[in-house]
Amino acid sequence: MKKDYINNFSFYLVIYFIIYGKITLVILMSNYFINRIKSIQFKRMNEVLNREAKLNHRSRLSIKFDFFCRVLESKLGYVDYMKGNYANLNKDDRKKMLTSENYRALLAYLNPIKYRVTMDDKIVCNKIFRDYIKRTYIDIRVSTIDEFKKFLKGKTNVFAKLVDGFGGDGVSKIKVKETKDIEKLYKDLLKKRQYLVEEEIIQHDKLNEINKFAINNIRVVTLLKDGEVHILERVLRINDGLTDTISSHDIQGRLDNDGNLISRMVDDDLNVFETHPVTGFRFEGIKIPYMKETIDFCKKAALEIPNIRFIGFDIAITKDGPELIEVNPYPCYTNYQYYLMHDDGEKMNYLEQIKNILKEEVKNVKW
Repeated sequence: MKKDYINNFSFYLVIYFIIYGKITLVILMSNYFINRIKSIQFKRMNEVLNREAKLNHRSRLSIKFDFFCRVLESKLGYVDYMKGNYANLNKDDRKKMLTSENYRALLAYLNPIKYRVTMDDKIVCNKIFRDYIKRTYIDIRVSTIDEFKKFLKGKTNVFAKLVDGFGGDGVSKIKVKETKDIEKLYKDLLKKRQYLVEEEIIQHDKLNEINKFAINNIRVVTLLKDGEVHILERVLRINDGLTDTISSHDIQGRLDNDGNLISRMVDDDLNVFETHPVTGFRFEGIKIPYMKETIDFCKKAALEIPNIRFIGFDIAITKDGPELIEVNPYPCYTNYQYYLMHDDGEKMNYLEQIKNILKEEVKNVKW
């Protein structure tokens, strides 16, 4: 099956080069395209592009050809193509969009890898941002079984996490009172490398009304320029009720600076939700409490590690205000230019926004 997709990919490349007169061995054999082909999830890509064809009332061949033209033009991925509505963008609008390729270039410049590695361990990150975390936690790599038992005492639920986990992977909810053998749990967590164990966050009643099955959060993306913190986006992320964590299954929408929902609530598969699929909560008219405090909170936190300038903060809202869940030096960009989260006709110019903030610095980015 994968061989068929590779052959299809090559076929589209040949067509493109014939039409545009750019058949060159250098491009065909470039490391970029070879690595790109190897990394593609072909089944998922095919599903996405077929759905794009159906939604846009175009043939599958037409959409796939357009997609591969955009790959060559902008080095984007199929998720970029889908969420950015590339099938309907003109050339000028496409230039204003972030893609997987120019996103990597921005990360390399704004978040140099030599500093980024300090953020890859959640426990190290917790120590850096300790003033922004109210909950208790323990690192079982350096804790005895007796210290672990003491930590669990009196707690209802805790969460165990991979210290280098990403996107909600490797997170387990542990119901302490239902755990009969603490020593076995301790050994199991060490074996699974879930070294970080945290006290459960109790979210604000307003967030519980929407969905009480997980800690719903706000992703705030910041960009630091000359000591000033700019807010690029505020996204409400609501768990769909199928898991205990955000990101693996979430519904999301954009917020304004006052906490008002200003977009549709959508998932990663182009589904739009008027109500929560489990709780039935109606999303229209949502106003998230403590939004001004959350913005100020993130602006202050962004200054704690000035060598990491492009950050995604995941924030829980409690009865006492915002609390930091975790810090992401790889802030996902596709959701902020997701066309379903923008009003009809509204321009999705995320890359242009960043360039306008960076100004003369843009020339230092190795695009």
